Amino acid sequence: MKKTLYILMLSVVFSSCKKWLDVNENPDSANSTVPAPELRLPPIIAQFADGYESAGTRAAFLSQQLAVNYVANNNNWNLTRWYSNASSTGWPWQAWYVNTAVNIAPLIEAAEREGAYHYIGAAKVMKAWGFGTLADLYGMAPYDEFDNPSILTPKFDDGSHIQEKILALLDEAVIDLRKTQEAGASPLSEGDILNGGNVDNWIRLAYGLKARYLNHLTKKSTYNPQAVLDALANGPQTDAQSSILQYVDEGPLVTSAAKEALQYTNTGTSARITKLYLNYITNNYTGAPTGATNMEDPRTDLLIPSSQQKGKMTRSAGVDMQSPLPATGPLAKDSIYVQLRKAPYTPTAKDRIVSTGTWYTQRGAKGLLLTNAEMRFIEAEVKFRQNQPAAALAAYKAGIQSHMNIMGVAADKISAYLASSSVVQNPAALTLSHIMIQKYIALSYSPELFSDVRRMDYCTDASGNYNEAVGVYKGFNRPSHVFIEAYPNANNWPRRFAIPSYEINFNLDQVLKANPNASLPTYLNEPIWWDKP
Repeated sequence: MKKTLYILMLSVVFSSCKKWLDVNENPDSANSTVPAPELRLPPIIAQFADGYESAGTRAAFLSQQLAVNYVANNNNWNLTRWYSNASSTGWPWQAWYVNTAVNIAPLIEAAEREGAYHYIGAAKVMKAWGFGTLADLYGMAPYDEFDNPSILTPKFDDGSHIQEKILALLDEAVIDLRKTQEAGASPLSEGDILNGGNVDNWIRLAYGLKARYLNHLTKKSTYNPQAVLDALANGPQTDAQSSILQYVDEGPLVTSAAKEALQYTNTGTSARITKLYLNYITNNYTGAPTGATNMEDPRTDLLIPSSQQKGKMTRSAGVDMQSPLPATGPLAKDSIYVQLRKAPYTPTAKDRIVSTGTWYTQRGAKGLLLTNAEMRFIEAEVKFRQNQPAAALAAYKAGIQSHMNIMGVAADKISAYLASSSVVQNPAALTLSHIMIQKYIALSYSPELFSDVRRMDYCTDASGNYNEAVGVYKGFNRPSHVFIEAYPNANNWPRRFAIPSYEINFNLDQVLKANPNASLPTYLNEPIWWDKP
């Protein structure tokens, strides 16, 4: 009798416990059914942005926007000599695979259960964006097998295969985003920290990414300029249609860095602007627009920090990457090279201004992930290639205006500058160099910058040697302290990120199966698939 009673009691306890758990699932604790889509999307966007913008900081060092205080064998210093080692390239990879990509399928599954089609579309856009970024930076990455739990060492897929997959995924995303959600489904606005629930912006983001990826094919026989223009026509047309992440400045007493701008975090107090970046902003390069009505670019003091020197505000000098200086300097005490982070954070009248900071490196800055400005520069490039100089000039000017608008430059200053001789006015005088140098400025700290300088072959001629007469990025030459093991010849230039240490340590067989050269220093100068005919 006692034994039977115990069994009945246990049965009641377990059934009651199961019923209690069914009703009281914790929406903040992930399992197969929770959290809901609106709780899953925000961390996916945030973690993606972390990896994406961190890749952008690395691209800024490789693409000579940024130098750094000298510290031997520091990762950022190594990047300035074009040495992207397995350690320095690890975070964008980890932020994507570990923190982001593995959470996309559960988001789609959760959204499918309630007919939240807009979340499904957003998830597919994020997946395409993340893998497209990795394919462009590293040239190859696990895609087909990355989320198969039974495969511990997934194969690497070439970037060409990944691009084919993600272009199809972006088409699927647009279809999902255009659907009407089921009754009771979570509205996108509840979980969208990027576009505020604006479904049209997500659709335009998908098309903008298509335009970006299709335009990477300029060296390939399959390049289709009309396909790029078709995607652009459905992408962002206004600044408000850009996908821009607004970071949060919680003040100097808040120790958490979770909400602050990635470039504030990543550039820290050691990054410095280069002479090349300074020259581009100030129109001081071979072939720059010039004339009787020259004007200073109104973005200058937003992009170049100043410091107080002997009571006078003085703009930072730019580190000359072709001089001997980068091999052992500049040092932190070299005050003519001003840090990018504002200091003091909240200055008083008695404080010396160490740095005014820059627009991109404010604590509460914006992350320009995909903008109308970028779209207009892509349009300018395509129209230029199609021998439509008037249309190219209009798009070039629109790109400059859009970037200035986003940065908050006053409308009268923008109009005056665009009408000045510091901007190309004659369609016949416009060059690809003018377009790409302005795009270089508008894509400050963007991983897409690294794609552009590779597509344009830096400032080289057909033999790959530096040639300012025909090269696109005037003045962009090999650094004096170049990592000679990876770039032994004068016509060697950075073409990809190194494979991260996680794959080297735990998946080396698959890495070498995909590319046997991955173990060689010269792997870094080997063009990825779209960077060669």
